[in-house]
Amino acid sequence: MLKAVQTRLESRVPELENRVDLAAEFARLRESGRGPVGGVACFVLPSGTTGLQARASSGLFVQDIRLGVSVVTMLQSTDATGQRALDRIDEFLKEIQRALCGWAPTDTVGVFELASERPVPQERGTLAFLTDFRINDQLRIPT
Repeated sequence: MLKAVQTRLESRVPELENRVDLAAEFARLRESGRGPVGGVACFVLPSGTTGLQARASSGLFVQDIRLGVSVVTMLQSTDATGQRALDRIDEFLKEIQRALCGWAPTDTVGVFELASERPVPQERGTLAFLTDFRINDQLRIPT
């Protein structure tokens, strides 16, 4: 699912084209202690699963679940793309929301909903935002 979200963001938000990475690259960046390269960097991370109602029927366990996906966006004015995103930060963040809200990868039951969005403290002139999305799905396990 994370790869599908990455592709969706890159295709729907102009400043994110070829600038969205997954959890492994985010971990490498954090471990290095350095900031992102370029004016815009974006990372798609898993952010937890919540179990909801469960039921069992003949030979099948079914449980509704809510999956979390977080989008971490880091912005700097070090290149034209970063400066453009910062100049229109409200609209830029709304484009991320519009790219995912109401959409679903083909293998899920529900569609993405916005859960929260907030600034994240950063250093070295980087402005960062954490945008959390949730999507409903199901576990279907033969018993």
